[in-house]
Amino acid sequence: MTNNTKHLYIHIPFCKAICTYCDFYRTKTNDKNLINQYIQKIVNEIKQDNNVYQTIYIGGGTPNFLDDKLLNQLLSALNQKRAKDCEFTIEANPEFINNSQCEILKHNQVNRVSLGIQTTNDTILALLKRTHQFKDCVNAIKILKKFQIYNISCDFIYNLPLLKITDLKKSFAFIKTYQIPHVSFYALEVKSGAILNKLNYKIDEDREAIQLEYLKNEFIKLNYNRYEISNWAINPSFESLHNLAYWNLEDWKAIGIAAYGYEKNVYYHNQGTLLEWEKNNTFWDDKETYINTFIMGLRKKNGIDLTIPRNLNAFDYLKNKLNFKLLTIENNFIKAKNFDLLNEILLDIID
Repeated sequence: MTNNTKHLYIHIPFCKAICTYCDFYRTKTNDKNLINQYIQKIVNEIKQDNNVYQTIYIGGGTPNFLDDKLLNQLLSALNQKRAKDCEFTIEANPEFINNSQCEILKHNQVNRVSLGIQTTNDTILALLKRTHQFKDCVNAIKILKKFQIYNISCDFIYNLPLLKITDLKKSFAFIKTYQIPHVSFYALEVKSGAILNKLNYKIDEDREAIQLEYLKNEFIKLNYNRYEISNWAINPSFESLHNLAYWNLEDWKAIGIAAYGYEKNVYYHNQGTLLEWEKNNTFWDDKETYINTFIMGLRKKNGIDLTIPRNLNAFDYLKNKLNFKLLTIENNFIKAKNFDLLNEILLDIID
């Protein structure tokens, strides 16, 4: 039996090393039997699913840490569930990209790769416990393009320990040289489960503001559109359709340990162990749905479409809490006048 869920997230938790900033569910293991069992469990669940998906996103962890055989098993199962124009994304670490892996991606119609670069400074990469160097990023881009995979997104983090404007300048030279069509640039967050938190690392907010201003100006020079608070695209065709589904609060299915999903007003978290997990469901009432509609929707440059009944209901419910000095309504869309004041807008809504 099918339902109306059009978006699918798969979580692959395996990593070669644990990065100091990471707070996602991840595990460092070379236990091939354990990895194999996990992938077989995921594949079995995919095969039992009768949905056809407009977007599929494989995140982690490090999905391309899988060996070729297991990666092909996973992707071929997912390939059976894709709609004709499906955006099929895999997160990848640059050092694992090679010819045989790209052949598997192409064979299974993966058409978007999200590369975790973080910074072009090798000293900082080592400090973060990343297992790649900048040269691996360049090599990965060249191999992907050789296999005609052009829809490439690169993830960066600013305000990292030791990161200077000169490092950001090098990152932008890389973006420009290799014509990276989509870039995510996240401010460093020190989350509770991260190694940096255990080291009592403190965020320098002044430096964060300076670096954000710099990168915003650089993207303007390159004619990139900041379509979401942390995401830039060279043109709309490279915007992440899967992430837009999250920000539009559309239903998405989640498979894998620690993955979050949202279907039919039920927000769920897959909890348990690597080989045994079950959904921990939270049913959202109207208030929670409306608040989350605004929390997610105001992240987008275009804002929230008030011609959609749920969104209009959310607006009617929350309008007395909205700070219209910081918001604007144009052509039936409500949006933030300034992305960088989003927290101030949301505090009023959540309160």
